[in-house]
Amino acid sequence: MAALAPEWMAILKRVLAERFVPSLPQLLDATKPAVDQQAKQLSRALSAFALHKLLDISPDEAAAAVVDDFNDKGVDAIYYHAPKETLYLLQTKLKESEQFKQEDALPFCEGIRLLLKQDFSAFNNNLKNRQADIEAALDACSHIKLVVPYTGDGISQAASDSLQSLLDDEDLDEERLDKQVTYYTAVEVARDLLAEQAYLPVHADIVLQKHAKIEQPRTTYYGIVRLADLVALHQDKGKALYERNIRYFLGSSKSDVNKAIKTTLRDAPGSFFYLNNGVTAVCNDIEQKGKSPSGGFRKFKVRGLSIINGAQTVASAAEFVAQNPDSSIDDAKVMLTLIKAPADGDFGKAVTKARNHQNPVQTANFASLDENQERLRQEIGHLGYTYDYRPEAKVVSGANLITLDEAIRALAVRQKDPRYLALLKGDSSRLSNPEGAEYQALFAPGLTGCQVVNSVLFYRAIRELVVDYDKHAPSGSRERLIYRHGSFAVASVMMKRLRGRIVRTEAIDPASINALIGLPLDQLRQEMADLHALLGGSGPLAYFKNQGDVAAFVAALMEKNFGLDADPAVAHLRGITNLADPYPRKGVIDYLSDRAPQL
Repeated sequence: MAALAPEWMAILKRVLAERFVPSLPQLLDATKPAVDQQAKQLSRALSAFALHKLLDISPDEAAAAVVDDFNDKGVDAIYYHAPKETLYLLQTKLKESEQFKQEDALPFCEGIRLLLKQDFSAFNNNLKNRQADIEAALDACSHIKLVVPYTGDGISQAASDSLQSLLDDEDLDEERLDKQVTYYTAVEVARDLLAEQAYLPVHADIVLQKHAKIEQPRTTYYGIVRLADLVALHQDKGKALYERNIRYFLGSSKSDVNKAIKTTLRDAPGSFFYLNNGVTAVCNDIEQKGKSPSGGFRKFKVRGLSIINGAQTVASAAEFVAQNPDSSIDDAKVMLTLIKAPADGDFGKAVTKARNHQNPVQTANFASLDENQERLRQEIGHLGYTYDYRPEAKVVSGANLITLDEAIRALAVRQKDPRYLALLKGDSSRLSNPEGAEYQALFAPGLTGCQVVNSVLFYRAIRELVVDYDKHAPSGSRERLIYRHGSFAVASVMMKRLRGRIVRTEAIDPASINALIGLPLDQLRQEMADLHALLGGSGPLAYFKNQGDVAAFVAALMEKNFGLDADPAVAHLRGITNLADPYPRKGVIDYLSDRAPQL
């Protein structure tokens, strides 16, 4: 089993420090070095994190259960869960990669034996202070459960055998001891951290009139629903209602269709049913409520609801209601199709894609069906940033917002392949097509949220400085046009020098970037301007749209900026042309890229 990935370890430690450490019992030995105390506090907090996630108790309550200290006899937390009549005993291990070993298991086994004998003499004061509560829990519990949370790459066989030997020991004479250890692994830690940023599933009661049912191949109900009921659902659930739609609300000001929806609601709400294509939703489960319809209406209990087509209809109606509180839409009805199918399954995605044609749809809209994008949104949320990978009307503005378009540009200029730079100047839509090879290379499964954040922050800073160079260059000069149309090229070279910082597990402080890149980028700017002869008679716009030209320019700029223009290997590679290579000058560009001096 793999250890917790470095980027998730960084997020976990931040969560532990901010949410759990302040509520932990005081460390008994304050004479230890500060670095040791800090590490110990994070280790203790992992016990609280595990209890919080496993039992759905508050961080404060979970932290109060921690008895871990520098002398704890292997028992790190003790918690009695009254609803389950279960006493939980924990030992945790917060390590980057180490397994949970026998040397960790044996003290835990010893501590459990002492607790079951109610012998508290060898324990630290954190545990002794809770003796009365622990004795009461031992008396009241019907089950005793061992839990081992760890972040390393598994549990050793020797450790597993030691714990199982304890559980199978008949001399303990303790029938309440669960014979199976619960292991809370790195996989569960990452899963639960991701889930914190996920939208909550939507469960609702839906009332349909004149409904019908299709059994095969998918259980489907369709019928008439009051538009006001869907508006109320929108007001209650917000974006979670459209989690699997390809986009959120485009806004009435940006769509003629949405303007028409509001006009109909204002002038002829009773005609809405005839003028609208209807709403389609998928869900995990549909259950009829009641034995017979009343007045032609039937109520359905729907779990895991997601509107995959019709977001514009519902959101436009909600906007109309908000803007016209004295107007009634009670007469407005719409056809609703409810399909029992997971929204994130292949069928749900196919329905979503096929049914979204009422408003013009761009290929980038379908990035919302890429599970990778939602994973990145959740990871990025832990770093204090909002990642919007779907177009919507009212986007939250500010430095903490990252859009899909911005991420694409920042990731594209990181690539070795210079064709991405030409595409950014010409056919950038290819980069946002989820079915295209270019998009899939940008958003590879191994891409982390932290890498996206760092890439975007560095790209923003580079872009702002290059725009400033453009403004201060002589008006109408060739130098100014090179800055303007070669901005992706200069960003590409600088991003290669920032590679080591981009892949770190902590987000860069934006306030530190200009001091880091200011002078190197100014040198790169001058070297870029000095290469104007490479353009020959071509205009800068046409030149930087051409894949062969931009490859030649970037190669020359890297040679100069990286101090490799005298490298004999470069001179050799410069003369090699391989028609089988996927992009121009691949040999020399790859060689130079790999040797970019890091800032």
